Amino acid sequence: MFTIFISHQWLGRHHPDPNGEQLRVLQGCLSNLIARKLKIETDVLLQWNGGRLTEGELRQIEGAYLWLDYFCVPQLVDDHVDGLAEDQLRYVHTIPSYVDHCNLFLALVPKARHETGSECSIHTWLARGWCRTELWCHFLSSKVPIVAAKSHDLAQFVKPQWHRYPVHLGDFGVEKDRSSCKSVVQTALTQYLAQLSVAKNKTVYRLYLSLFEDMTGLAGKRRSAEEFLMDFSFSKPLKKHRGLGPVACAALSGDAELIHSLVILKASLQSHMPGLPEVMNLPDFTPLHLAVWFRSRDLRILETLLDLRADPNSCTVNVDPPLGFCRTAGAAELLVRHKAGVNLQGKTLGQLCPLHSVAAFGAPSEVLTTLLDLRADVQGGRGGLASASPLHFIAFCGDSQNELASAQLLLDRRADMNQVCQPARSVQRISQVYSRCCREPSAVVRWFRDVSSTPLGWCVTFENEGYLAFLLRAGADPEVRNSRGLRPIDMAGAERIRGVFQQPTLHVDLPEDDSELFLEHF
Repeated sequence: MFTIFISHQWLGRHHPDPNGEQLRVLQGCLSNLIARKLKIETDVLLQWNGGRLTEGELRQIEGAYLWLDYFCVPQLVDDHVDGLAEDQLRYVHTIPSYVDHCNLFLALVPKARHETGSECSIHTWLARGWCRTELWCHFLSSKVPIVAAKSHDLAQFVKPQWHRYPVHLGDFGVEKDRSSCKSVVQTALTQYLAQLSVAKNKTVYRLYLSLFEDMTGLAGKRRSAEEFLMDFSFSKPLKKHRGLGPVACAALSGDAELIHSLVILKASLQSHMPGLPEVMNLPDFTPLHLAVWFRSRDLRILETLLDLRADPNSCTVNVDPPLGFCRTAGAAELLVRHKAGVNLQGKTLGQLCPLHSVAAFGAPSEVLTTLLDLRADVQGGRGGLASASPLHFIAFCGDSQNELASAQLLLDRRADMNQVCQPARSVQRISQVYSRCCREPSAVVRWFRDVSSTPLGWCVTFENEGYLAFLLRAGADPEVRNSRGLRPIDMAGAERIRGVFQQPTLHVDLPEDDSELFLEHF
């Protein structure tokens, strides 16, 4: 059977959708898919690797089955029903199998109100422990794509940085559920590692083995050099290992003493990891890049690498310097103290500055504050995509309170909300010609075609309605045209995006303190 796994945040304590809000969005999405009125594709950042529903899959959706927790798992309306709790637990521990047997994973995440009055969206969905459990099971499955449905006419393939949302740190309405879900993930990840261990290429196996304890809420594991080499299938001499090398694995494991031991054994501090989804498919991450991306809160690991002469300005044509990947203010301060360039533009085609990168990757607003205090240029850099304001790049990552707080911070530091990106003309012309020849140009082509826009234009391209409304309320000019003579509203396709231009006050909440969702574990 072609089956769609539906993951959603409950809008009530005893009923998942008291007013049918999510149900109507689900009905609308499926109806529009069947009628070919809704096109689902990957977001711009992921579209380099393709990703659309095939015509065959669309035909199968017409007769698809749905898996939804409310009618597929016994519900504990009364905690004292004999045997029901045990029965439910068996279903819970089978979630990985349910996800693996489904053909499509749909996150039903429209903006809606919980019965308590709080707003629910994709951000609160990512915070919920049960939703995180389903998300983790999805990513440990090798074949199921994930679609985020935000409204009846807005849905896309997404790949959130799932390792930033560990299940054991999620929000649970019933505290005892935490241990059950934690156990599910530990079992699923252990089985996944067992499958990876027999693969010829050990890169993914070594990555997840390094992060296993942090991902599952277990105490860190300490190994001798010999134990480490055996567990991670490294052989001597260590200097021969490239890719995700011994030092990188030790850093990801959080073992500073082991890093010293491996360097003494001649393991490289400058190995370059191949591109993987966990690092946005960007190749050439060094151990220091990986440490700031996954373990920014562990300054001891970062300091160990820097004291051993890891290059804080290491970059290639594929990846920018480590400073742009920091997730904490302490990590950013430490790198700058070791001579990381706060306005250094990388060697990539985009030549982004660290402030661009931390804005694009949704780093906590405290990181932007630190970089600005250390004299990062609030207007961006020179040439190509670096000519865009950091305000442009916030459009990549969403409209959470953290992103809106970061935008407000940049505005307070006098970032220009009407700054126009001035990319290389050749890239823009090629994308414009291609879009004329192609019946349905992809999102990435549409972005390059209209990249010479203000932050408002980028919000439209990425369908980021919350941030769009925020900028309009802050006074951004909606009449500024790009190189094709188009205003941001002229590029809007979805009804909700066009509606924001007409009534921006109905589509945004003012920034507040960051929620626990953005106090990342890694």
